[in-house]
Amino acid sequence: MDLLNNFDPDMPVKADAFTANTYRDVYPAIDPTRPELSQAGKVVVITGGSRGLGRSGFAASFARANAAAIVLLARSASNLAETETFIRDINPATQLLSIPTDVADEASVGSAFEQIVARFGTPHVLVNSAGIVGPLKRIDEADLASWWEPQEINIRGTFLVTSAFLKATGPTPSAPTTIINLTSGAGHSIPPGMSAYSIGKLAVSKFTAFLGEENPDITSVSLNPGIVPTDMGNSVPFMAPFLKDTAELGGGTAVWVASGDKKFLSGRFVSANWDVEELEKRKEEICRDDLLTICYRGKFGI
Repeated sequence: MDLLNNFDPDMPVKADAFTANTYRDVYPAIDPTRPELSQAGKVVVITGGSRGLGRSGFAASFARANAAAIVLLARSASNLAETETFIRDINPATQLLSIPTDVADEASVGSAFEQIVARFGTPHVLVNSAGIVGPLKRIDEADLASWWEPQEINIRGTFLVTSAFLKATGPTPSAPTTIINLTSGAGHSIPPGMSAYSIGKLAVSKFTAFLGEENPDITSVSLNPGIVPTDMGNSVPFMAPFLKDTAELGGGTAVWVASGDKKFLSGRFVSANWDVEELEKRKEEICRDDLLTICYRGKFGI
């Protein structure tokens, strides 16, 4: 532990930096109360909305941005109720709908979206925040069930919720529509003993790339929300010195992604630590050089 405490807490952020400036807390450009980032009139669906980043980051930030309605999906009804109370204190004008949902269960997800459409009509923003870390073990030490569970939540769950969302919006929605899939720096590195989680997050980034290609009228972005001291972050002991990012940083970045025209980032991955104003200035470069992707995006005949 003494060795860990001697590490620079900003080391992972610096190593992953795409922009000259980086942040570990909300800053003016992503302040969700800015009029330019208003989510007025939008229906926002957030999975994993009962605690952690789903609650303190994404739900709180979209409420501060005056979303018309926020739909919270998670398995725990009691934790969802706590999130509702938390969000009402932030913005009592935002309508709330909590639906106990298992994102890995097709019937549960289908029922949730039937309720969403019946209550609010077509949703506009989806934040796939639900996820688990899984076993912190080498591949030869992990059992199949524990290693596969993160794939059920992180990949299958993302697929099922996104598929239901797309069926609700249609391929060419009339209003600006955004899908934000949570990824991680772990998806582009080899953190020790985290193969189950890391592989799943890499798959989510590739899944987002397909969304960007197949649904050009919808902005789809993989978002690394930062290294946040949530229950999930605290479950990885060797990450303790680096857990310095706030939930508001990821939440504000998500609101920024869902605001205005961010098509230049569709199918790509973004870190909440990066300076969004610099991303905007580098828009032409990002598109021209096909940056922030994990695959060649050219067209191939089959």
